[in-house]
Amino acid sequence: MRRRAWLMGVAGLVAHAAWGETLPVPASGQLAFEIWRKGDQIGTHTLTFVQTGDKLVVTIAVRIAIYFGPIRLFNYRMDGVEQWQDGQIAHIHTVTNDNGSHAHMRADMGAAGFAVQGNGTAPYMAPPHALPATHWNHAELDGPWINPQNGKLLRPHVTPLGEESVTTAGGGTATGRHYRVSGDVALDLWYDTNQRWLALSFAGKDGSEIRYLRRDV
Repeated sequence: MRRRAWLMGVAGLVAHAAWGETLPVPASGQLAFEIWRKGDQIGTHTLTFVQTGDKLVVTIAVRIAIYFGPIRLFNYRMDGVEQWQDGQIAHIHTVTNDNGSHAHMRADMGAAGFAVQGNGTAPYMAPPHALPATHWNHAELDGPWINPQNGKLLRPHVTPLGEESVTTAGGGTATGRHYRVSGDVALDLWYDTNQRWLALSFAGKDGSEIRYLRRDV
């Protein structure tokens, strides 16, 4: 039993090294963001990375609530799981409550390709290089996006804007590479020098800026 446990531990170390070479997985096993609007924190977005056997499992949890005094004006909740194998996406499923409007999607890799379904689209086979737009994997900038809320296929235009100083949670700063996304999606993304997701900004429905500030920098 001890020998088997030792061998499993060694295998885990080798697998971890392989993931580190192919995917921008944080050493801490987590990316955590504070979500801010008009000077107030309105939520959190957390991704947790766990090696399970030969798979990388990424758990997604988004929580947003906007209040006027004691009255909650807006509530958003997303829960999802991604599975990656050999550096490739193998599965994702999510459920979302967008202020009372419910959404879901699921995609699975099979012999014919990455099959996507969701309440925002008819079932389809994703084109090559399409990835769920969960933003932690810098490679999503190189191909079409799969909307992680409803499964809809998106073809954004990505413009690199160079390096700049980015505010992080707690008032610190970090160097980030800035990318402006337009077309099917309108937002700004920043990645740190290790290509890990650093920040995000987009306009809310009322035109106010929604900003993600990363905690672990």
